[in-house]
Amino acid sequence: MSDDPAPKVGRSRSHWFWPGLILSLLGIQILLMLVMVFVATRDDSFSTEPDYYQKGLHWNETAAQLRENSRLGWTGALKVLDESKAGTDRIVELALRDASGQPVDAASVVVLAFPHVRGQDRRTAGLKSVGGGRYRTPWRFDRQGVWEFRFTAYRGSDTFTQTIVREVFLTPDKQ
Repeated sequence: MSDDPAPKVGRSRSHWFWPGLILSLLGIQILLMLVMVFVATRDDSFSTEPDYYQKGLHWNETAAQLRENSRLGWTGALKVLDESKAGTDRIVELALRDASGQPVDAASVVVLAFPHVRGQDRRTAGLKSVGGGRYRTPWRFDRQGVWEFRFTAYRGSDTFTQTIVREVFLTPDKQ
């Protein structure tokens, strides 16, 4: 009987094929997950709603605010005006009207705004009353595109909220 080394070599290769394939696929999966975690935490275009879990837990307050908005009947109309000298500085104006169409004056108005393409780039500003239910603030738009404006107006014990999504161009002639 002779010892032939050839069958042992063939058996050794097939012995490692399936475990090697499984380990390779697992390694690729782990590498892809690490790349996705890196991209999700480093890229500004990936964003989530801040305090999303807490907002979900307090959904009753959000629903109560929606009922309050309906009860008040206020509406807000957004304008992005070009009354500044610099190319990207603009004026954000909110015109508040009550249910009968009359201006809502003497309110304190705050806006939170961000471009949809960079949802983490959130800025807040207070708007000043200019009369006739209109409230304004200067705003620097560093990018054009779809923006989300979340307004909150306080007057006495009344609180009104409204979200307006609007496409903003850096050049005013496209408004």
